[in-house]
Amino acid sequence: MYVKWERILAHVNPKAMTYTILHGVISDFYRREIRNSRVQPYADPPDTAYLQELRSCEPLDLALDALEATAPLQANSVRLRHLAGLSCEQIAERLHTTPGAAKVSTSIGLQRLKEIMTNGSCGTGEDA
Repeated sequence: MYVKWERILAHVNPKAMTYTILHGVISDFYRREIRNSRVQPYADPPDTAYLQELRSCEPLDLALDALEATAPLQANSVRLRHLAGLSCEQIAERLHTTPGAAKVSTSIGLQRLKEIMTNGSCGTGEDA
């Protein structure tokens, strides 16, 4: 009210102007409360069925982590090509290489990933 005091005093009917301003402020307050109550501050946690589906991907994740520890460029190439579905040109752009190098690193990465997964050394505790 004090911010708009000059405006209230300049009006023909200051009492009516005061009621109009108060009505607007109160309406804005309740509108804001309703709008904010509809906004969810955080996402709902996933249900257990979704987590059970992800359990089957754990060996692949462990193998990709093992590959990334030794060859990060190949691991990123495989992820971008087969998990994100990008083309070799897009992979090359993201990894700052040439499309030919992206193809080669994806191919070698797939071979090394296959070796890691068939050896079963990732996540089984049998690392020698």
